[in-house]
Amino acid sequence: MRDTSEFAIGYTSRHNSTLIIANNLCHLMKYKSLSVVLSMMLAGCGFQSTAKDWYAVSSEKNLGISGIVAIDRENFLVVHDNKKINEPRLSQLNWQEDLPPRLQKMAWCDAQKLPIDLEAITAIPEYNSAFLVLESRGQVTRIRVENNHCDVVAEFSLPNATTKSNMESLALFHNILVWAERGDDEKPAKMSWGEYDLQNNRITLLKENTMDFFAPYPNEHRRSISEIAIDQSGVLWVSAASDPGDNGVFQSALYQLGQFVDDKAGIHWNAYGDISIQSQYENVKVEGLTFVGDKLIMGSDDENLGSKIAVESK
Repeated sequence: MRDTSEFAIGYTSRHNSTLIIANNLCHLMKYKSLSVVLSMMLAGCGFQSTAKDWYAVSSEKNLGISGIVAIDRENFLVVHDNKKINEPRLSQLNWQEDLPPRLQKMAWCDAQKLPIDLEAITAIPEYNSAFLVLESRGQVTRIRVENNHCDVVAEFSLPNATTKSNMESLALFHNILVWAERGDDEKPAKMSWGEYDLQNNRITLLKENTMDFFAPYPNEHRRSISEIAIDQSGVLWVSAASDPGDNGVFQSALYQLGQFVDDKAGIHWNAYGDISIQSQYENVKVEGLTFVGDKLIMGSDDENLGSKIAVESK
């Protein structure tokens, strides 16, 4: 059972997740395509979905959560995928017990050089107040955030980034940096990883450095990887999401793709052979994931419908 005692209790919005099973014929009949029905049935096998409380963060479109990272158990940094000069890029989010989430916009580090379409943020644990933020075209900016102020430390591009890249995820496990092209209805997401040189801000691709993933659900307007988070044991979680347009209806799911194993031979990737849905959500587009202990915090970018936050217990 989910324990929310360490997080906000006074919720303002609730959505129930839906488990689709074969004997729910009335529900399945609304789909026009048999292939869609079968895909939904298969996606629903092997997991149990329970009701989740989603807490409203903002009703403003330009304050959607496109990435989130924990500072401590109650405070988070959030990035926004905005592109215009007068729109926010970075915010602080406070989520305390018995209180609704509170979002405070921050000025970007360099007002003369605003990032375009920020999609992810991850912490650098070895350095206090240090973070990496990712633009969708594969540009990474290392920033330092202290006392509601940020500074740019370094900038670099991911090794396989192109002008056509559409990346929405970034995570750091020890010295392994992981990112992914999000994919669509026709092609899978492509996850990549490499060694991150923290001193020189360079990425070296490993011999094994990519994995394709085509999410079985959602099965329309699909982004097979909309975000990545890695837990303390190296298990890699991803969110998949549908984005039919600014008014939804949105759908999301969580998957475990594998584990980064740290042993005498170093860190290596172990892909799971059987990948099934861990949880499934309706009416939210999950684009932010971050761990606080064993709690997985999820943030949504629901476009015209604003943003929300929830906690998923492993």
